[in-house]
Amino acid sequence: MRHSSAMKSPASVWATPGLGVALCLLGLIQLSLVWGGEPEQSSAPRGGAEPVGALLERMSEALRSLNYEGTLVYLHENRLETLNLLHRVEQGRVQERLVALSGPVRAVARERDRVMCVLPDGHPILVERGGGRQILGTEGIDPSVLGEHYRVEMLGVARIAGRDSDVVGIIPRDRLRYGYRFYLDQETALPLKSDLIDLNEEPLEQLMFTSIRFQPSDGVVPDVPDGVGRPVRSAPVTESSSRWRFEKPPVGFRLVMHQERQQPDGSVLEHFLFTDRLSAYSIYVEDGEQDGLNGVTNIGAVHAAGRKVDGHQMTAIGEVPAATVEAAVAGARLAPDPSSD
Repeated sequence: MRHSSAMKSPASVWATPGLGVALCLLGLIQLSLVWGGEPEQSSAPRGGAEPVGALLERMSEALRSLNYEGTLVYLHENRLETLNLLHRVEQGRVQERLVALSGPVRAVARERDRVMCVLPDGHPILVERGGGRQILGTEGIDPSVLGEHYRVEMLGVARIAGRDSDVVGIIPRDRLRYGYRFYLDQETALPLKSDLIDLNEEPLEQLMFTSIRFQPSDGVVPDVPDGVGRPVRSAPVTESSSRWRFEKPPVGFRLVMHQERQQPDGSVLEHFLFTDRLSAYSIYVEDGEQDGLNGVTNIGAVHAAGRKVDGHQMTAIGEVPAATVEAAVAGARLAPDPSSD
C-alpha cells in the first residue's frame, strides 16, 4: 500500500487521536453492514431456492458487475449515519464513490487500485493498493472452507428497500471471530443489508440500503490481471523469510502475506496478514523508538493490540474481537540472526 506523506505508521496512528486516518488507510471503509426487518424464520427454503454456496457466488458476481446507486444507513456504536453509494462498471473498470450525507463531510472514492479519502477536516489522502478492495468488501467468501469455524446457513427471507431478499448467515463458532448476515436481493443477489455479528448473533455494525436504483451495464466484465486484486480470503497459505515468529496464533488463522516496506526515515516496516478465510488481521512490526500502542483499543468492531518486543513496536489490527489481536501479538518473538553465529 503506497500513500501520501500524510500517512502515519500503524503504531503512531493508534497512539494518537487521528483514528479516522487509520480507518481510511487500512481499507476498513467497506463498513460491514443497519437495522430494519429481522428475517422471517423458515424451516425450509422457499420454493426453488438456491444452495447457499451458489447464492454467495452470485453475490460476488453482482458486486463485480452491476451498476447501481443508493442511499444507505450505517449503524455502529449507537450512531446512525446516512450515506450515498455509487457503483459503476465502465469498460471493465470499477468505480465507486461513498459520500456521508449526515455529520461531517467525508467521502471515499475508488477506481482500480486507488482509493481517495476525504476526512472530516477536508484533508484528502490518496491510497494505492493492489487491486483496490470494493467498498462492500464481500469478495472471496467460500462456504465450503468455513465449516470448522463458522456455521453457514439460510435464515429465511426479509424485505429491504422495498425488495424481497434471502437471508444468509455466516455464524462464528467461537469468540475469536465475527460473522455476517447478508440480505441478498432475490432478483440480483446484491447485498441490500449486512450485519456484522458476534457469537450470539448480535449485530455489532449494520449497513442497509433504504433506496436503490439499478442502471444498465455495458456487459464488460472487470479485467483484473493475474495476481492482482486476489481476495485475501482465497490467498494461499505462505511462509516468510522474516526472523519474526508468531507462536500459537489465534486458532484457525494462517499467514497469507508478508511484505517489507521502506519508511521515509530509512527504517523497515514489516506487514504480516493472517486470515481464517473470512476474518483477517494484520500485524505491523516497526522500529520501537517511537511511542506506540501498548494494550488494546478499538474503533467500533475494529480492534488493535500493541506491545514492545525486542526493541520493536508490534501492532495487530483487524475487524476481529479484542481477544484475537491480543493473542496475535502475545506469541510474537524475534528469532536469532543466523549471520551472527
